[in-house]
Amino acid sequence: MRLLTFLGVGNYQPTAYAWQGREHVSAYAPVASCRFLGPDCLTVFLTEEARQEIFDAFLADLPPGLTVQALSIPLGQNEAELWQIFDQVSGAVAPGEEVAFDITHGLRSFPLVGLLVAAFLRSGLHTPLRAVMYGAYDVRDRSVTPNRTPMFDLTPMLSLLEWAAAADRFNRTGDARYMASLLKQQQKKLALAAGADKSGLASAGALGGLADTLTEVSQSLRLIRPHQAMEQIAGLPSRVRRARPVLERSAAARPFSLLLDSVESNLVPLGLQTPASSRLAGEGLRRQRAMIAWYREREQWMQAVTLAREWLVGWTLFQLGRPDLLDRGNREYAEDALGRGAGALKQTGGAGPFVPADLEDLPDAETVIKLWSDLTKARNDINHAGMRDDAGKPAGLVAMIRACVAQLETLPIRNGAA
Repeated sequence: MRLLTFLGVGNYQPTAYAWQGREHVSAYAPVASCRFLGPDCLTVFLTEEARQEIFDAFLADLPPGLTVQALSIPLGQNEAELWQIFDQVSGAVAPGEEVAFDITHGLRSFPLVGLLVAAFLRSGLHTPLRAVMYGAYDVRDRSVTPNRTPMFDLTPMLSLLEWAAAADRFNRTGDARYMASLLKQQQKKLALAAGADKSGLASAGALGGLADTLTEVSQSLRLIRPHQAMEQIAGLPSRVRRARPVLERSAAARPFSLLLDSVESNLVPLGLQTPASSRLAGEGLRRQRAMIAWYREREQWMQAVTLAREWLVGWTLFQLGRPDLLDRGNREYAEDALGRGAGALKQTGGAGPFVPADLEDLPDAETVIKLWSDLTKARNDINHAGMRDDAGKPAGLVAMIRACVAQLETLPIRNGAA
């Protein structure tokens, strides 16, 4: 295991660093970290001034037999130098090597850079991270001799960066699976801590239930399963209610409690119990149309156009008085009628009549048939991976899908507002 640390010039004073019931007296926190963690190798990033003024004293205080690597770094006076420090620290770690950090010393920016590099190595390169040690010298206990300085392992605080990444992914794409995986981690910790305690196990179960629902919702939305997604989302508020008190009591999961309102406001409008019911066909179409807009806002174009094409089939059936929108015969009937209209539109170029008799009762039937033609063209181009001579370019397809969704949003749904 490799311990990485920083050294700058400072007024280093002996103190009893304390961690997990152990103490070690030294003027340098990394020396105590070496005693506590037992690394095989110590890599020290230090300024030239620190190398000249304190490095020899630092070396003399280290455990015997420890391999020490000293690397000079700049002062971090500008952004370029900070990135140079990042490159040097990340480059000092071999792939798969277990590491620990002591970020107590160094110039003011060095601890922050060290913490961020630790987070990057763990999340980006899957580097095993043993600990991120920090000696809180400013809050030392001066009532004892030598004064006593608590050391903290800041590794759990890295979860804040992970929650930030999970929140960013959800806000940009609607994918809550990363959030769910972090909740699962916390569920396991609570379950282990609870042992046989039923109350503690119930708390862990509340987090697990919420994580499972978020995973199921995300998978249903990504795989374009609107009815399953609506049913799962309809059950989300009750999962949130059960999990919220647990999240607020659990320090490591508390960041998610701040995200719950965003999760609910983004997803709950899409929820509907028994969405396949013929009795709720109109409301189901409204929720599906909101789901199409949800896809568009998150630039999930394949999902948006695929669902939009299927939505138009369901909307046509509903307008024609056939509320069983999942019946295969009904759907084939509507697809055939819309297809005949699109074929006639292509033949006439819109100059002659192209609305089939069985679609004449549709509101604005000509617009609907043109929309069907565009949706089918865009959907087929995407779902067939552009394997055709006239494959559309991405920018053109996005523009077409945007236009189709905007037009779809103007279509009225009978027996209720659009």
